[in-house]
Amino acid sequence: MVATPAFGDAAATAGPVRSVSRATNPVRNRVPPVPASVAAARRLLPLLYAGQDVSGQAHRLVEAARADADPEGECAALYSALASASVAQDHRRSPSLASTMAQVAAEHGLSTWESVARQYTARLKLGDGHEDTALNGVVAAELLIDEAAPSVELTVALNGIALTYLRLGLFEDSERIFARLVEIMIVVDDEWARVTLVYNRLLNQAAWGLSLERAGSRHDAQHRLRTAAAQARTSPNMARSHARHNFEALCLFADLMNERRGIDTAREALALLGGRVNAEPRSFVHFALAHRLADLGRFDEARAEIARGLATVHSIEVEPAFSMLVWLRARIAVRAEPDHEGLRDAWSYAELATEQVWELRVRRREAAQDRLRIGRMRRDHERVEQAALEDPLTRTANRRRLDRERASLLDTDPGRWITVAYLDIDDFKTINDTHGHELGDTVLRALAQVLDASTRDGDLVGRYGGDEFVVIAHDCAPQDADLLSDRLLRAIRAHPWSELHEAVVIRASLGLASADTEHHRLFPAADAALYDAKRAGRDRTERRVLGELVPEP
Repeated sequence: MVATPAFGDAAATAGPVRSVSRATNPVRNRVPPVPASVAAARRLLPLLYAGQDVSGQAHRLVEAARADADPEGECAALYSALASASVAQDHRRSPSLASTMAQVAAEHGLSTWESVARQYTARLKLGDGHEDTALNGVVAAELLIDEAAPSVELTVALNGIALTYLRLGLFEDSERIFARLVEIMIVVDDEWARVTLVYNRLLNQAAWGLSLERAGSRHDAQHRLRTAAAQARTSPNMARSHARHNFEALCLFADLMNERRGIDTAREALALLGGRVNAEPRSFVHFALAHRLADLGRFDEARAEIARGLATVHSIEVEPAFSMLVWLRARIAVRAEPDHEGLRDAWSYAELATEQVWELRVRRREAAQDRLRIGRMRRDHERVEQAALEDPLTRTANRRRLDRERASLLDTDPGRWITVAYLDIDDFKTINDTHGHELGDTVLRALAQVLDASTRDGDLVGRYGGDEFVVIAHDCAPQDADLLSDRLLRAIRAHPWSELHEAVVIRASLGLASADTEHHRLFPAADAALYDAKRAGRDRTERRVLGELVPEP
């Protein structure tokens, strides 16, 4: 589906943040500033749609972002590269670019950019005829940004999702996404995104009107197109925007379908627009001209308009324009020769196919709604489950989670080294008694962050209760355990605790137990080692090594 991009939305032009509830009023959210690297990539897009080749610049920005370890800038630059490939009709590179963007975004928790990559990939799959895969992809893309805070990147993702729903014929869902975009644009003051929203929303209404016309609901089609065009014309940005020629073509299409523009004047207007109009809005105008001419019985002229429209879209197989032109050609044929039995039979078959296509659209929409509902239920269930295993104060594992991990140690194969560390703040009661429990809670939260930053990705940090924490480290032999304990104590000593309160100095004692067999003894052994560390003077580590196997040097 040819469309004007938001960042822009390149897929249609041929072709990180989970903190705000979907019900939250976006007006209350502050939009973060656009990073310089993202802004640099974004500045390429107006140049691209002005006819310049920006692929080289986009790839240089990708390399620069990688050199600077800037994943957000890399995603933005990759998107510009995708836009360049799409405008050039070079779809060979698009899948790998989208896949790289998705991987980078997922690795760095950039859910909005991951959503952009997923909806782009969904449209590529749709272009290859994999409709169910595309539907799964766009649903996953929407779920990723269900709770995203307003940002320029979010407008990119939402425009892409809306256009993917449009290509799937799910016009209601596309309109639902555009309605969310309208709310977001209250706080995202970005002219490019606003123009794209107006144009793409009109494109959705135009495609919806075509489908209603084909389904025999001409009155509904005309009403939708008339309302959409009237609303679109109220946007002051369109007259001077990069999308103005395509926008004018869509408005011309709506006027023709509502018989508000004469055939000759419409032809003159299309000629004046010339080659500045993209394939899809141009094909819409050809359809509307052919439709009007057929109603007047000027069948030869109508066939000529259909031929022009098909010549415009056939090579890129744009839907629904291509199928609508073919449908109109069949309709004209039977109207021109109503006594031709074969044509009547073919038209009856075409009408039956139209009913089936509409029914398929309805079922597909139901499937999309079901998948969204299931995805949200699964996410909510995971959150409840996570909350049940998370300490609400420190956001580390709670005792229930630690006890579950402790039980699982019974099933660990002999020969695998595991280390359990018990850690307790020295004289924590004095902090609570002297400065209050609020400061004590702040200390516990800060300590949890220190522990998390000082352990490996696979290690589990949890709060067992009070000021006692536990670390479970798999594949951690005694020599590695020594490094772990030293790292933890150094990090605690080096932390700027005085920033919490000038009188606060935090130290901790550590009990360490490592075993390659008898893993069930680890927890009591670490607890006993912690007791020995306290008795030996505190701010130190006591170690235990259990089991019979000896680690290789």
